[in-house]
Amino acid sequence: MRQLFLRFYLTVVVCFLASSLVIDEIYTNVLESSNEHYLSDIFQTTISVIESTLGDLPPSIWHDEVKRLKNKLPLPVEIETLNTYTLSPSNQQSLVNGDIIFLQNQDVYLHRIPGTGLMVVLGPVPYLQRLDSFAWADLVALLLMCAALALPTWLWLRPLWRDLQHMANKSRQLGEGDFTTRVTLNESSTLNSLGVTFNRMAHDVEELTASRKALIDAVSHDLRTPLARLRYRLEAIKGGAESGQQIVAIERDLGQIDELIEEWLTMSTLDKPQLKLETQPIEILPWLKRQISEFSSQNKMTPELINLLPGKTPFLEADNHYLTRALANLMSNAKRYGGTSIVLTIEWVNGLAKLHVDDNGQGIPESERQRLLQPFERLEVSRNRQTGGFGLGLAIVSMIMRGHNGATVISDSPSGGARVTLCWPSPLRNTP
Repeated sequence: MRQLFLRFYLTVVVCFLASSLVIDEIYTNVLESSNEHYLSDIFQTTISVIESTLGDLPPSIWHDEVKRLKNKLPLPVEIETLNTYTLSPSNQQSLVNGDIIFLQNQDVYLHRIPGTGLMVVLGPVPYLQRLDSFAWADLVALLLMCAALALPTWLWLRPLWRDLQHMANKSRQLGEGDFTTRVTLNESSTLNSLGVTFNRMAHDVEELTASRKALIDAVSHDLRTPLARLRYRLEAIKGGAESGQQIVAIERDLGQIDELIEEWLTMSTLDKPQLKLETQPIEILPWLKRQISEFSSQNKMTPELINLLPGKTPFLEADNHYLTRALANLMSNAKRYGGTSIVLTIEWVNGLAKLHVDDNGQGIPESERQRLLQPFERLEVSRNRQTGGFGLGLAIVSMIMRGHNGATVISDSPSGGARVTLCWPSPLRNTP
């Protein structure tokens, strides 16, 4: 606190003194310029009065007459010879020519009386002396003003320092792994917006850490089961069991592990903030027919396609690779968890492309729909671990649609099962 106060206070004082000097210089220059004109006018008037008065008198009594006039004139006046003051050549010439000369170092005005070797000396002017001088009172006033700045500086820095210390302590706790820590600042605090940002960051870190932990726990659990079966089958082979069936089972377990790792890597790729999908126009109906054909070749089920798009050759914009992956996941889920039929419906409404995947299974309870879009989340009844899967399919689909600036919506199917809708913004165009 002391170091912060001294730095801030010295900065304020230096700026104050610098501004005071600049203002003083400007004020002095303006004042001197205006007063110089003013005093010059006074001097010219005084010279005119003196010269008109002395012009009718003999030079021998000029000094006496000037002494008499002193009490009537606003400034000190003397009659001196031209060589009384040491002048520069230019000033000497100006004085001989009848100009008014101002000697700044002595604060006097000089003017030669025409036709004589004498000159009128007006001054010194006390006001000019006070203007150029720097009194002790001025220095004391400056010091008092600088000292007075310390109180508001301290009053302003004290709560700021307290809030900074509070945030430093909370940051230390967050760095030590306490992700539940939050800062509490008054709304009037200068650092209130920073505190709100800190709390949002701490919340995000807490959620991210919990998500990563849940992810690791879930992957560990899902890997542990096939690995345990692999050990059992290897031990069975060593014990003389028939190897053919065991090898087939081992290959199935390895395929399950490979599928889990592939799903996990896909989700990790989609979770990168720098990932950018490569959207391009896709002739959507032939694309959908290819997906249905590939799905049918691998499964004993052919999804039905319903086209609600206008035109014969509609094009929609999407990332071909990831949209294919999302649709494949949904059709696999519909086959695994649904009933006996799958229906795909494509439509375009108010700038949004919508692809519905319907099944005629038991459906998904409304309370569980948002949870199932998170990684490693499964239903506890009909759609559970016994039916296969790792709980990553819908999470990957949700990430893919977020990458398209769209969303994944779970609702009820017209056929009584579950409907999962992929919706994303896309223009619709048709080729002639």
